[in-house]
Amino acid sequence: MKKYIYIITFFSFQLAAHGQTVNVHFKNGQQIQYNADNVDYVDFSEKAADPTLSAGKVVDLGLSVYWASCNLGAEKPEESGEYYAWGETKPKSKYSESNYSYYNDNTASYIDIGNNISGTSYDAATFNLGNDWRIPTKDEMDELKNKCKWEWKQVSGINGFMVTGPNGNTIFLPASGYHYSYISHLNEDLAYWTATPTSSKTTAYALQGHSSFYDVFSAMYRYAGYSIRPVTSNPNASSDNTDHSNDYIVTDKVTASYLGGSMSTINGIIQAGSQLNVLFNNGSSQSVTLVGIQLVDAATSSESNNMLSGEVEVKAGESISYTVTVGSSGVDKPIIRFTYRYNKKNYVAEAKCGF
Repeated sequence: MKKYIYIITFFSFQLAAHGQTVNVHFKNGQQIQYNADNVDYVDFSEKAADPTLSAGKVVDLGLSVYWASCNLGAEKPEESGEYYAWGETKPKSKYSESNYSYYNDNTASYIDIGNNISGTSYDAATFNLGNDWRIPTKDEMDELKNKCKWEWKQVSGINGFMVTGPNGNTIFLPASGYHYSYISHLNEDLAYWTATPTSSKTTAYALQGHSSFYDVFSAMYRYAGYSIRPVTSNPNASSDNTDHSNDYIVTDKVTASYLGGSMSTINGIIQAGSQLNVLFNNGSSQSVTLVGIQLVDAATSSESNNMLSGEVEVKAGESISYTVTVGSSGVDKPIIRFTYRYNKKNYVAEAKCGF
């Protein structure tokens, strides 16, 4: 009976799916599309148990460095995480030569940022996780490739390589594809940056492959959005998952002038030494990305929607000017509210103006 049901299901699929797209929906919300004309048949079987993964953020594979259990920006081994252009520290919605930080439109050439960006200010792993973490070098990725056992597996419905080290511990590298205008070859291809550039100045070495092939070689372009699997030399390293809800920006040096009246403006300068020192609960400080600036009336608690048009990275030694417009009714007690992003979360700090 089961066989006949399968045959009926198969022919129904052929009739319905010809010339269409087959959509596979996973429980984690991920969706993969296939051209139905390229699908031979579909069958169903008992779900195999997921392969065993080594627990913890730091995984000792018996190699020269420790490997993270997840991609940068992911919380689970099977998640793709974020995509990064080589040398950039933040993900984007689109990856192209024109919006690559280290491409000079005037000279149509790439900007040299060094022969090894691992652990530098160009390292997305270091920037987002702290100084313990960094992008692996080509030699370290070669070591992973040459000294470990690689098997194409599925974890929670996601394809990728189960990599087993000489000591028997494992990490899972999901087939996260790569990102240009959109994510391509998700669940099919690997594309992981190393910190090592090639001699061409337009490319860098990356781990690339698919179900039957993988190697470390020159990537297509540095501006492409690839995954990152961080490494560390510290067996006790941890990513920064601290609750920063009580962190604050020092705003005592924020200056502003209130002109009063209807439709007037408040002009100010965010000065070096003020919000540039974002004080965290552990006593450390870092620069942040401003997401918005709002005007608030302390007397009425009303807000004006004076958000920034784009994100502004404020770094040590810089001063950023801003202007917010007062609504037609004016503001009796103006407060500048700064919204800033740290570790994928937004926080707010306020500065009073003239009272």
